[in-house]
Amino acid sequence: MNMKTNPYQSKALFTFKLMVLFTLSLLLTSASPKNNRYSDSPSNNKPDNITFNAKGLHFETVLTNIFEGNFIDIPFDRDETTFILLFNAYVTTYAKHCTSSLPANKIELTRPECVKERVTTDGYGWEISRTCIEWIDVGTGLYAAPEMFNTKVILDNLQAGDAFRNMYKMMKQDNPIGIASSVLNNSQAADADMKALLKMNGCKSEGLMRFQDNLRLFALGKQPIPISGKAKAVVSSKNQNLTKLAEDLVFEHSKTWAMNRYQRGSISDVSEIKDNQGKLIEIRTKYVYQGFSGRNNGSVRITFTDGLPECLYFFDFPNACRTADRKIVARYAVGNYQN
Repeated sequence: MNMKTNPYQSKALFTFKLMVLFTLSLLLTSASPKNNRYSDSPSNNKPDNITFNAKGLHFETVLTNIFEGNFIDIPFDRDETTFILLFNAYVTTYAKHCTSSLPANKIELTRPECVKERVTTDGYGWEISRTCIEWIDVGTGLYAAPEMFNTKVILDNLQAGDAFRNMYKMMKQDNPIGIASSVLNNSQAADADMKALLKMNGCKSEGLMRFQDNLRLFALGKQPIPISGKAKAVVSSKNQNLTKLAEDLVFEHSKTWAMNRYQRGSISDVSEIKDNQGKLIEIRTKYVYQGFSGRNNGSVRITFTDGLPECLYFFDFPNACRTADRKIVARYAVGNYQN
């Protein structure tokens, strides 16, 4: 079934991908690894001892950390290209090779397709530009479990909102062609790894399902299921220095800003929002940054889940969740921000 989609997000995401592919096409050619055969039967894991095998894979350490719930040591955030490549590779590979393991309420994956263009011509009638102004989502014939499909939509929207910012950052690097080449290499490695991962672990093994759960939680900016399988206790904000926490979170994220520069130590007017049970769910604060027009004031909302910082929503992108730095969150969780 065709559904209309946000034309600006689809266009931004699609344009970003085209720009990267165009850059790569100047210097590179791609290769597709051969497909292997897969079994929908679980691997021979003991039911009381969850095991997971990623040995020898390109992303072995990252995949193992995801399985174990060791999010702190994952070297990138959920909105960075490498993770999005890994997530999409897993969802697509599972859809291709583990079809019978999908639930009955599976959802078809889609891709954007342009249905209406705006063509601009010069005074002589020659076409000078062509821009898509309306997109629809069309089915791919591949399916995913609802929770993975919904998470993919969230990631796609996140990537679309950051498409031009990410391209700008890439072009500012000393070797943008090399970075684009690295994206291609990571894409190929992610595809190969996910095919091998399914073959090594089985489509419905406990280990792969734990990996899938944590992959989804990382994508959503949530806390992981640790290797013990026991959920962590909700962290209390009592006696925690929220001003220092906000300072560290904003400063750390400002290292990724393309244009503006955060003024260190400028956090002020921190206010707390709690639910009806007195649990902290959000803090709001102001800060100072240097932009094109000089010194400016900004603001940010920091949301909490299970007592831990989850997302930063800055005033210039009020609907875009910027993931809270995991190492700072870990320090807060063990009380390192006590007054």
